[in-house]
Amino acid sequence: MLRVVLWLAALVAVAFTVAVVHGFIRLAHDIDHPRDGFSDWQCASRSGTCDR
Repeated sequence: MLRVVLWLAALVAVAFTVAVVHGFIRLAHDIDHPRDGFSDWQCASRSGTCDR
C-alpha cells in the first residue's frame, strides 16, 4: 500500500512539474509574441515600449 502511495505521489509531482514548465514556456512565448500589442504588465515604466 505504501508503495502505491509513493508512486502516486511521484506521478503527481511529475505532472505538476510538467504543468509548471509548460506555463513558463507559454509565458515566454506570450512575452516574445504579444497578440494585440503589449499589455500593461509587459510595459517597462518610462521605457517608451508602450507609448501610444
